[in-house]
Amino acid sequence: MRTVTMVSVVMVGVLLLAGGAVLLPLLFDDSVTVAFSDKSNYETLIVAKETGMLDEAGIKPYIVTGGVRAAEAMLTGSADMAAMGDGPAVNTVAQNDNVKIVARFIGGEGMHRFIAFTDIESPKDLEGKKVGLQQGSSTHGAFLRWLHANDVNVTGPNSVKIVPMSPTEIPIAMEAGVNGERQIDAMAGSEPWAINTERRCGSAVHEIGNSSGQGSTFPITLLATQRIIDRNPDAVRTMIDVLVRSNQFILDNWDEAMEICYTRTGVASIADQDACSRLQFYDVGFNETDIQSLTMAAQVLVDFGRLSNIPDIANRTDLSFLPDGGG
Repeated sequence: MRTVTMVSVVMVGVLLLAGGAVLLPLLFDDSVTVAFSDKSNYETLIVAKETGMLDEAGIKPYIVTGGVRAAEAMLTGSADMAAMGDGPAVNTVAQNDNVKIVARFIGGEGMHRFIAFTDIESPKDLEGKKVGLQQGSSTHGAFLRWLHANDVNVTGPNSVKIVPMSPTEIPIAMEAGVNGERQIDAMAGSEPWAINTERRCGSAVHEIGNSSGQGSTFPITLLATQRIIDRNPDAVRTMIDVLVRSNQFILDNWDEAMEICYTRTGVASIADQDACSRLQFYDVGFNETDIQSLTMAAQVLVDFGRLSNIPDIANRTDLSFLPDGGG
């Protein structure tokens, strides 16, 4: 954890102004910190941490639970950079002029899965049912798009009832309903929350759908504060280089990488880690597909009142740190 001056401590009070989070100009020391989750979708950073790449680069990990929390860490000054999915990324850049998207390093169109009890056989059967998910997450947007594509009622008395939950609690809540009263009837989550639900609940549940076929690759992005971009651009450049090298390590040493990630992500076995990780591609860059995917995520947030308008994603990026400008 960083040390801060007394002046900095006083400034931590206000997180929201004019309806949007504001990056706090805290006076930290010269250490550089990146916030990310110890879960699937963040294998690149997990491997970078566990193999010593981050340490060698002089970048400190700040571990959180999900992209929403990573964004909060960056906005409150606990991190200079943060990794998150498309939903938190567009929400963050839409409401803050002091952060930029600098890279995409993982993606996968089917990375969000929807698990329900077996008596729920079709998407329409979810009407009137309770679905646990992390509110504001990339999964949240993917699930809403999936409901819309399947003509599922999301408004009115018989609509799907979203139950905001910490992702770590979702598999436990589903398991409680196997032989007792259901807290939730289904869950929506990326990994390992989906596969952990399947392992806990066994034949009582099944995958009712996933996020594939939506036209999005659900990019996992790296965001940086304007402060670190201006004051220490070499740190951002070094972070990008770490992502490139870590992805290559994963591709060249798949089995070893799965063993490393299995120890951190909370899956039940290395085989489960392998299954989760194979849903994704590992590539550092940023291109038109990423812009399209993030714009789709923003549209969902606008449709459901979480954003007032769709941000110009291209103008909320700084791709100068990427090899060849993004690829």
